[in-house]
This record gives sequence, C-alpha cells and structure tokens, in this order.
Amino acid sequence: MKLKNKEEEAVAGYRFLTVWWTPAATNQVWEFLANYAAWPTWWRGIQSVEVLRRGDESGVGTILRQRWRSRVPYTLLFDLDMLHIEGGKLLDGRASGDLEGACRWTFAPVDGGTELHFNVDVRTGRWWMNLPIPFASSVVRASFKTIMDWGREGLERTLGVPVELRSTDGERRMMAVFEE
Repeated sequence: MKLKNKEEEAVAGYRFLTVWWTPAATNQVWEFLANYAAWPTWWRGIQSVEVLRRGDESGVGTILRQRWRSRVPYTLLFDLDMLHIEGGKLLDGRASGDLEGACRWTFAPVDGGTELHFNVDVRTGRWWMNLPIPFASSVVRASFKTIMDWGREGLERTLGVPVELRSTDGERRMMAVFEE
C-alpha cells in the first residue's frame, strides 16, 4: 500500500466495539439515541451536539457537529454525517475532523430487552495526535472507555433501568503499512 504524503503516513487508527444490554424496549432506547441533540443532557463528556444540516425525514444526510471531552484536557471536535438510518435498528455515520472514519450503532431485541453495539473505526485527524508517543494508544483507549462508561451510566439514568456492559473489545491500534 503506497500512501500519498507524509501526513498520511503518521495517521493512527483505532477500532472499538462496545456492547450494552438493557431490559428497556428497543423503541424506547432508540428514542434517546436517535435524538442526538439531547445527548449532552444525559451523556457526560459529550459537551455539545449541533445540527449543521438537517437530512431527509429518516435523518439520512443530517450533519452533526459534536464536542467530546473525557478526563484528558482536550475537546475532540468532529462532524458526523448520517449515512444510513433504519428506524429502531441502525444509526450509521461518517466522522470528519479530530476523528475521521465510521461510527455505527446497531439495536436488536435480545433476552427480552435491547442489545446495542457501538462500532467505531476511526483515525485521528490532527497532526499532533499522531506523534509517535509510546503511551498515546493507552490514553486514547482510556478516554474512549471513560466516554462510553459515562454514556452507559447516563442512558441508565435516563431510561430508569439498568444498562449493562456486555462486552468490549477494548481497542486495537492499527498503523499503516508503507511501501518504499
């Protein structure tokens, strides 16, 4: 694989999978997660979600500007373009900005409740985020875990029922392979 320029050579990529389960009905969980603009009211760490463009009646084409901050003293700013939405089943978007890549929520009725999968496959979008610092991957992993823990706790408070962490694959860091 031949990359186009030096900036692309240093880009770090991250893949995360988080799975939650709640006894709440899928349509109830969907109502809260499909209402992006309200996330900051219940999801600690998401400082703001601004609708830059409204999409069609399903929400496809909506662009959301989000600001996320965990315990690390830096706020991630990125836009999320909603590419595919299936009511009650799927929220699929493409991020650009401090994070670039794919973010996907899937919802499924499981064990009398709802199982949610949050898949993230992103790379960092700023040059300084890609510096070869030995502990950078650990900081990114811990920040993502913190944000997701806060989200699970907030959803639990909002729904009024438990939201369990079923699994997480942690984080797998990918580095680009280069040809000379």
